[in-house]
Amino acid sequence: MLEQDGLRKRYEAVKIAEDNKDKITEELFIHVQSLQEALQQEKNESEDQKRLVRFYREDVKRCKSELEEKDRMEARLSFVLVLVDGDHMNFMDELVRDGQKGGRSAAKALIEAAREHVREVKPDSNPNVQFKIRVYANVAGLAKTYSDTGIVSSADTLRSFIQGFNMHNTLCDFVDAGNGKECSDVKVAAHFEHYLHDVHCQHIIFCGSADNGYARVLGPHGGSNYISLVEGPPFARELRDLATEFKTTSFPSVFRLKKLSRRVSFGSKTIAQAITPPRTPTSNYASVARTATLVSEDSSTLTSAPIKKSIPNSPMLVVQRNVNGERVDGPLHYSTRAKLDVLKQHKFCNQFHILGSCSYGEDCNHRHEPRLADQEVIDLMWIARLSPCSKGLRCDDKRCVSGHRCPRENCTVKGCKFPHEVDIRIVASL
Repeated sequence: MLEQDGLRKRYEAVKIAEDNKDKITEELFIHVQSLQEALQQEKNESEDQKRLVRFYREDVKRCKSELEEKDRMEARLSFVLVLVDGDHMNFMDELVRDGQKGGRSAAKALIEAAREHVREVKPDSNPNVQFKIRVYANVAGLAKTYSDTGIVSSADTLRSFIQGFNMHNTLCDFVDAGNGKECSDVKVAAHFEHYLHDVHCQHIIFCGSADNGYARVLGPHGGSNYISLVEGPPFARELRDLATEFKTTSFPSVFRLKKLSRRVSFGSKTIAQAITPPRTPTSNYASVARTATLVSEDSSTLTSAPIKKSIPNSPMLVVQRNVNGERVDGPLHYSTRAKLDVLKQHKFCNQFHILGSCSYGEDCNHRHEPRLADQEVIDLMWIARLSPCSKGLRCDDKRCVSGHRCPRENCTVKGCKFPHEVDIRIVASL
């Protein structure tokens, strides 16, 4: 019995060992299966990552190809704009005299001069960039001026010149802006603002050096590397002040360096007369005759006034500031909207009529005659304030006639360049 008990005990021990061995084997199989599943998962993830990498590589390659194609398209569509006020930037006499052939030569010379300038200021620019030329002028008035000066014998010569200019290149346009006094100015200013935001326009070469009015157009963009100014006739005073903020150049083989002047005949005498009125009025017969010529039917409502140096107690003669040190324009009361419209049409010189004298000399493109009455001068001051001062609220120029705060109540004009919410309570006058 003892032996049987011993055998049973030994059997039980062996059985336990066998059970443990089977259990270990089962656990090993489970562990191996778990490892195989984990390995398969890693393989799947690795394959997913490889596919993802291949996808990204293909996507990067596709995007790179699309970007290169886009760059090629932009390169084909990109251009440099040459914007010319043809009323003030006059082409060389010999080019105009040469009619259609001269027009072709002028367009070619202008493109070459512009191309050379772009190479200088932007050496990394696309060498194959196109040049879009836009010239705006009062063609009828310009033809008469060229004829009056004796540069051409007939107005047809200028028209032939313009035809040749337009025919030289499909992107060259010499456009008749109309016979109004500001038609060209408005066209040039509008196209400047339009192309300034065109992504394909790589650079703007602005040619309008003799017109002070463009100071208001260019002023907000001072310091831009995107704009160059071309000097033909000397920069008008306000533009001369701005020119230091831009790249400047001149195209002497294309544009006259002096303004055109016309000859006016009185009996047997012929007098050379600048297109713009002189700095101060004269009392000779030629001056009186010129005044009569300048006044049109539209200006019949304007009253001639005695010559005076300035308006008594003019708010333009002092700089008024609020508690924040900001400039405050004093109140003005214009007469009627109709009279304002008449004044706007005739482009009277602000400095001459408001301040009593014009510092522009022969550079002035605005009318000095006839002299305006007191209320008309106040109306002109009101109009002048519609143009924002480039120095804004910190302006300390007593002769500044521009506006320093928005003249509109509750202004809703999008992109208004005037300061708003200005405290108009005056605490100091300088």
